[in-house]
This record gives sequence, C-alpha cells and structure tokens, in this order.
Amino acid sequence: MPKTLHLTLTHHWWEEIAAGRKTSEYRRFTEGWRKRLNRIQVGDLAVFHRGYTDRIITRQIENIRIIVGLDLPNEVYDFFGKPNEDKFFEIQFNKE
Repeated sequence: MPKTLHLTLTHHWWEEIAAGRKTSEYRRFTEGWRKRLNRIQVGDLAVFHRGYTDRIITRQIENIRIIVGLDLPNEVYDFFGKPNEDKFFEIQFNKE
C-alpha cells in the first residue's frame, strides 16, 4: 500500500502544479524533512494542499533527490532567497 506525503503550498505553487507547469517540489535539507522523506519511496503519493483549504491535488512520486541551491529553478531559487550552496530535497512527481 502506498504511503502519503502531505505538503501544504501557497496558492501560487499549487496553481503551478494544477496547470501542469510544476512537476517538482522543493524542501530544505533539514533533519525534520530527512525523517519525513526517509519513509517515502518512488510510487508513493504526494498530496498537495492549497494553503489550509480543502483543495488538494494528488500526484505519484517519481523520484526524490538531493540538490544544491544553484540547481533550483530560477523562480524557486528567488523564493528561497538565493541559497547558492544550501542543500534541498527535490521531490519529483508526475503531471497527472
């Protein structure tokens, strides 16, 4: 049985996923996220919550990898405050 990873997003990022323009979500490489993502595997589900509303999108996780800030897409890089060498989890998921 697949596990479920719940992720709360701002309206902007949720709309990008809904429109199919965003197929990866990023989280800082922290102890808390390491623990949460350690139990998640390829094929498990990511449930994206639009803020704290009841609107959700469910996608299947295709890959989880560690990247550095310089590898973040431009808009995400700016969102995180130009983190350069910081590490991040990249959670890749399918479009539908």
